[in-house]
Amino acid sequence: YLAVFAPRPRGTPRAAAPPDLIPDSALVDVIPPDSIPSIDDPKFVEPGEASRWLADREPVVSLELGDEARAYPAQILTWHEIVNDVVGGRPVAVTYCPLCNSAVAFRTLEFGVSGKLYKSALVMYDRQTDSLWLHFEGRAIQGPLTGTRLDLIPVQLLSFGEGRKEHADGLVLSRNTGHFGAYG
Repeated sequence: YLAVFAPRPRGTPRAAAPPDLIPDSALVDVIPPDSIPSIDDPKFVEPGEASRWLADREPVVSLELGDEARAYPAQILTWHEIVNDVVGGRPVAVTYCPLCNSAVAFRTLEFGVSGKLYKSALVMYDRQTDSLWLHFEGRAIQGPLTGTRLDLIPVQLLSFGEGRKEHADGLVLSRNTGHFGAYG
């Protein structure tokens, strides 16, 4: 978590938001916020169960944190772009931009899809302060947290088959997302 969320002592004036790093004019409004729903209560299955609907050649985002390994299929991330998860007891956001086929994960806050793009890439917002964040950098560009950077977590974009070999005991994000299910 970020220190910015520590409570202010009573009577302490609220600081003004820092100036935007990237102006609204550089962002492209594509759809309303949360029109692409993030996955906020992810369910997971064993790799054997996932292999019934996920071919070995299909891409997954592979994340390992502590003793836990997870695979997030691109066929699901394409429809949701963000998975707010807890791995190894820590909150993480796994983000995927289907326009540029890139995945980045952060130790952090809870995020939603802003509906905006910057240089054709995903712009996220945090649900705690509504600050806007760049997917590639994990840096707040507008809002109260402007200039703040998130801690990156290494991820790999690889095939499901490769992921199963590396993490046979890992879990796979289920198609049971609580949203529409035209995955695949």
